[in-house]
Amino acid sequence: MSRSTLPVIVFAGPSVDPADIPEDFRAHLSGPASQGDIVAAVEQHGPCVIALIDGLFQGVPAVRHKEILWAMSRGAIVFGAASMGALRAAELWSCGMQGRGLIYRWLRRFPLLPDDAVAVLHAPPELGAGSLTEALVDLRQGIKRARRQGLLSQEAAAALLQRAQQLHYTDRTFANLTADLPPQDRPAVLASVRRPGWSQKKKDAFNLLRELRARQLHDNWPAPPASAGFICTDAFLHDLAESGFPVHTLDVH
Repeated sequence: MSRSTLPVIVFAGPSVDPADIPEDFRAHLSGPASQGDIVAAVEQHGPCVIALIDGLFQGVPAVRHKEILWAMSRGAIVFGAASMGALRAAELWSCGMQGRGLIYRWLRRFPLLPDDAVAVLHAPPELGAGSLTEALVDLRQGIKRARRQGLLSQEAAAALLQRAQQLHYTDRTFANLTADLPPQDRPAVLASVRRPGWSQKKKDAFNLLRELRARQLHDNWPAPPASAGFICTDAFLHDLAESGFPVHTLDVH
């Protein structure tokens, strides 16, 4: 297959709005990825470009590192950003996964951060997978930005950051974040934190899609990682079988 015709598969959900998709970007748009989805994409499309942005993890098994390694060993070029993609790229960059964005760099710098820093509660994929809560990484960025711009005092910013960290990711809403504030103060605090373009997850996701659109336009894809060797294990096959993948069809040699 010519590199100019490499299929592009995008796994995205709450981090991406329909308006974020660049015009004329030829891609197969899927919802958030779960275990087995990346393997299935490569099985269906062959060597391809995969953009992992969002992934499922509550109620279903998350995308495994091993399946990303398998995909790269089969010639796939795998990018990650914003959410689950940033997590996996920060863990697999040395194996050839391509990480993008501030959140990816942040996770690279602080590898022991909790995974729920990017997690949100969202609607089911069949209903659009829209976000129902806010990610800790977005709240941190929004609060710090408001502090730098003089819109929050140092004490107020510290209290909001502490509150955001204490909340479970399923409870990280603006209503819960500001629940302890006097009612008359809440609108100003929300306006200072949630300013236009405030979500770093959306920024990172959009920038990745824009980069992929440019690469597609100019046929400028990076080479598949030469070091993406793969060793099949019983655990890898067992995990795929548990997720319903027909492992007897899988090329593991």
